[in-house]
Amino acid sequence: MANINPTEASKSFFRIDLRCLILCLCLFFVFLALANSLHAAYKVQHGLLLRHSFDTNRAYAEKLAHATNSFFESSAQALQAAALDITETRLDPAAIQNEFDQLASITDAFDAIIAVDISGKIIAAKPRSAFLNAFLEAPQARELLNAKEATAISGAFKGPGDRWMSIVAHPVFSSDGGYAGFVGGTVLLQSGSALQSALTKLHYQEGAYFYIVDAERRIVYHPTQGLIGSRSEDMESAPAVPPGGRGTQYMSGVESDGQLISYAPIPFADWGVVAQRPVKLALSNIDELFWRTFYYSLPIFIISLLAIGWLSRLIANPLRQLADVAANLDNRANFSRIRFIKGWYLEAAMIREGLMQSFSAIGNRMRKLHREGTTDPLTGVVNRRGLETAIEELMETARNVAVVMIDVDHFKAVNDKFGHAVGDQVLKAITVLIMAEVRSEDVVARMGGDEFVALLPDTGLESARHFAERLRSTIEQTRFDIIGNVTISLGVACYPAHGDDLRGALARADAALYRAKAVGRNRVHLA
Repeated sequence: MANINPTEASKSFFRIDLRCLILCLCLFFVFLALANSLHAAYKVQHGLLLRHSFDTNRAYAEKLAHATNSFFESSAQALQAAALDITETRLDPAAIQNEFDQLASITDAFDAIIAVDISGKIIAAKPRSAFLNAFLEAPQARELLNAKEATAISGAFKGPGDRWMSIVAHPVFSSDGGYAGFVGGTVLLQSGSALQSALTKLHYQEGAYFYIVDAERRIVYHPTQGLIGSRSEDMESAPAVPPGGRGTQYMSGVESDGQLISYAPIPFADWGVVAQRPVKLALSNIDELFWRTFYYSLPIFIISLLAIGWLSRLIANPLRQLADVAANLDNRANFSRIRFIKGWYLEAAMIREGLMQSFSAIGNRMRKLHREGTTDPLTGVVNRRGLETAIEELMETARNVAVVMIDVDHFKAVNDKFGHAVGDQVLKAITVLIMAEVRSEDVVARMGGDEFVALLPDTGLESARHFAERLRSTIEQTRFDIIGNVTISLGVACYPAHGDDLRGALARADAALYRAKAVGRNRVHLA
């Protein structure tokens, strides 16, 4: 039996176990993402189908209302013309009867045409046997006698033969202008009427239906004939909508999937159309859309599975590379090599990050030491060592550099009178004012004590003089805590105009500074 190295066995076990873990996690999240995508797609499609069905149902209700309103308006126009002719006949029954014969030949909208006097008696009718010499009994019909100025329509009521009907009426006036009654057309609300025939043609989809209610919420049209004449609130599936209202709503509990309800007004009659459509009808093809979405998702899903299988074989590669780097930290080539190692999972990424942080910490420490060696600890600007570095860089990059030497006037007196602590605060405040005036590419250094220098790359002598005057004026006008006001003296020079190199220009600016102090201080002197 061959001996097995425990170290190799543990490494092999770890590698297999980690790969299985990665595979399981990836497969889990791929399936989870697929399930979530399908669920989201199903919900979006469900919402879109419902919204489309709402819009379609609302448009259908509006179309029905418009068609019904047009039916009554055209009928009313025929009655209006007949009413004018009847007025000219001086309400002669025989002449009225002849007018009715002509009206019946023009329109088939009415099942009967009647003329009613102010007492409610029917004085002429077509056909005659239906209504002649009878009186209007139904309250809905007698209310038409009160509409003395415009065309009106009654609500649903039972007429002769216990048939539900409605009357469209137009007022009739005598030759002297007095109200004499009305001429009306009866519309049967059950089978056989022109209104029923027109509305029955507008049914557009199996399972969806509509009905019409009058101002008293009595049903004047319904595909189920037996419901005509009943009140809509007595129907189990009727929504609580006003007959003249307009809108759309969802009604649950009527059927297993609920109903989409849209309603629209019929302005002529103050009636309302209610269109109902089962939700299950609106969502009839959602299963087909769902499976089509799943079908289109399969290619990416299969590609993802193949990619996971391929990547799992490479999972150990980053660990091997990181382990090699960690084992050879003394090799400086690994500093750049580690940047190209990709961590395929958390552990590898954490190890890589830890190594990079270690290298970064070393680099930061070195940079910090360099920065501390080139920065003035009191003011935060560069010191003499940093100034030397800046001079070397500017000599290589800038065509001309302005040099402004700055010295605080009588600063020794400030230290002697108020102490060095106060003097240090003044130097800090002056540094802030100087930094506020310079640009980001300018260099400010503290030469020592109360003496500063500003290097202004790509700046001419005149621009440097303006800068120096502005800085001098700003400090002169600033009141410092405890000590009050101080002033500064400045010397300005420009490389290469005042020196073969930047250090020469620095010396010329220093000389100009001392001349400014010699002639009275608080002034700018040019080299």
